[in-house]
Amino acid sequence: MQKYVYGVDIGGTNIKYGLFSIPKMEMIQKYENETPTTNHETSVFQLVADTICMMNEKNKIDISQIEGVGIAVPCPVKNGYVEKCPNLKWQKIDIYSEMNKYLPRRIKIAVSNDANIAAYGENQILDTPHRNAVFYTLGTGVGGGIIIDGEILEGRTGAGGEIGHMHVFEGTEPCSCGLSGCLEQICGTNAILRQTKEFSLMYPTRLNLEKLTVKDVFDYAKAGDIVAMKVVDKIGEYMAISASILSVSLDPDIFIIGGGVSKAGDILIDTIKKHYKKHARFSTGDIPFTLAKTGNDAGIIGAANYVNMKRINITNVGARDKT
Repeated sequence: MQKYVYGVDIGGTNIKYGLFSIPKMEMIQKYENETPTTNHETSVFQLVADTICMMNEKNKIDISQIEGVGIAVPCPVKNGYVEKCPNLKWQKIDIYSEMNKYLPRRIKIAVSNDANIAAYGENQILDTPHRNAVFYTLGTGVGGGIIIDGEILEGRTGAGGEIGHMHVFEGTEPCSCGLSGCLEQICGTNAILRQTKEFSLMYPTRLNLEKLTVKDVFDYAKAGDIVAMKVVDKIGEYMAISASILSVSLDPDIFIIGGGVSKAGDILIDTIKKHYKKHARFSTGDIPFTLAKTGNDAGIIGAANYVNMKRINITNVGARDKT
């Protein structure tokens, strides 16, 4: 009998679902619905379970064929427990217990932060997944995920992988975290637009500063605009500084760059690499950088692969225990 797992990416606005066959992890169907706006402590879990049942019915799959449900959530999580999730108005929620109210308890549930899950998914789709990987997600903010020995690094409280709040420069403007000098304050989208306008006071530019987008900045940098080139160079330098710090503490096999800003393509990767060679120490200078490939499907792909890994590990442990 064919078996399946689900990957579920819960966001503050939408919830995305992916149905995958195992063991090949082929995606059978994607689906998306709006996140409930009230009673998040119960409505989110009810909706996830109802949607899984609907997708099962549509694909003529019995609930007995479902082996696991992986879930990505937009907040720190440790062992399935969320202390606080502002986007979902969760307070002290045990996701395992909540999902077990709606799905058979035999179904494996695996949960992690959405950036960590994206990191796991991006690493898994590589031709040869790495045991140790660092994932950056560049967007409005800067997030990240860390894979160590094939496992997501959550840390003591679930805050592991908050790369955007690494201290990389001496600043005075407060970051969203309350401190200053964070990577996010250089490489987040708002920071990129702000720096572009600041550089435009010193150098000539063809950019339309009234209708400025991050895409414009990278497109004009490719075309040789001085201001745009200086902004991209600054982003690349501070990304490289942060990577050099992580390299001597984690020594990963690869750095993966994702998020909306990563759509800039090779110009971003090439700039980071250029500066990384200057800042890297010891033998870490040859760690490769690559662009993320899963796009908006990172959450569901990562969640499905993550729960499948957890399911296999449990099965293997059980098998060893019987011998």
